[in-house]
Amino acid sequence: MQTTRLYLDTARLGRMSGRAQQAHLDFARMAGEEGASLFFERFLQEGSACWPASTRSRFPGLTCWQGIGPLKQSLRKLAGSSPTLPVLMVNRSAQLMRFAARLLFHPCRNVLVTDLGWPPYQEILESEGHRAGRLITPLAILALVCDRQATEDDVIEAVRDRFLQAGCDGLFLTAVSHLGFRLPVERLVRALESVRELRFVVVDGAQDFCHASADLSNEYCDLYLASSHKWLQGFHPMGLGFYGRQRSRAMIETVLAHVLASGELDDPLLRFTMQMENATLDGETETVNLIPLFTCQGAATDALEQSSPPPTILPLRQKNVVQAASVAESNGWHPFVPGEPFQTGILLLQAEREATQALAARELRQAFAGDGIALTSYERGFVRLSMPAAAWQPEELTQLGRALRARA
Repeated sequence: MQTTRLYLDTARLGRMSGRAQQAHLDFARMAGEEGASLFFERFLQEGSACWPASTRSRFPGLTCWQGIGPLKQSLRKLAGSSPTLPVLMVNRSAQLMRFAARLLFHPCRNVLVTDLGWPPYQEILESEGHRAGRLITPLAILALVCDRQATEDDVIEAVRDRFLQAGCDGLFLTAVSHLGFRLPVERLVRALESVRELRFVVVDGAQDFCHASADLSNEYCDLYLASSHKWLQGFHPMGLGFYGRQRSRAMIETVLAHVLASGELDDPLLRFTMQMENATLDGETETVNLIPLFTCQGAATDALEQSSPPPTILPLRQKNVVQAASVAESNGWHPFVPGEPFQTGILLLQAEREATQALAARELRQAFAGDGIALTSYERGFVRLSMPAAAWQPEELTQLGRALRARA
């Protein structure tokens, strides 16, 4: 198997950014030299500002760390979130999704969901809805989004009609699907709010944050789910939950306190970061993996210092999609490129040859890895390519075309 020369798997797990790498390496060195000493504890709470210049020069990769509060503020800036609204950090994203589902079914009797959602999240939502005795109204919208003639107004009308017909009062939307299709989530929410009370809105932004349209400044949802290990490029998995509106803050905090006290939400990183931020660390918390905090801060620093903010890079990624789709089409693959309003920096392809469609997803991924390309693969010959943040180089398109032709 060749070394990876073309990494197109960002939608699953991003490559670690430069400062995230430096933070990881210097944390490992500090852990080896200091362990869990009082020196380290003070650094964790106060950041590198508590160090003398000589220590900062020993561990330069950690100088961006200023504590939990500043990390959350960096993440708010990237999400366009209000500096007064909380951010939750968890080790396990599934735990955060369970909490989101609990929040949805606390005030809502009937929640509308689409078929763009990530299947494991959909399963969690269905399980919690059944437990709470609430209704879930499904809406198949993928075919409409994939129709190149469809407009945002067409999608909004379809969602609004189903929402009204079923008598829904809650909403779970996926801003960017795992297959790469984008929804106009803010416009959808505003359209539904104009015709009926919308009690609670959760948006899955795992593929949206630092990639497409994440901007919470207009407070259009109540909870926004994201992560640090995909497009932000913190690499070490960490789930993020952004409070989206002032109006629902008290309710979220009430439910959060209940599920933490009952043990229904059991995530050591969540407890630890909340105690650190509130200066209530009791010394009895579960041992926590802290590496995601430091790599996340490094990646966030990189993202904030870019000359172009992450969402402004989207048009370049979309141009890369068009070029890659052309290469794929001429080499035996069918590209699924939706209309412009629904496009992202992700390209979904399907092999035209039946023999390739018969390959197991793992076999297909390994085949491309043999050509030095990392991508995501699915059954029935589907592959997903996450576009780079820089324009394609001619040799990269040549490499991609050669690999696609060999696996067509």
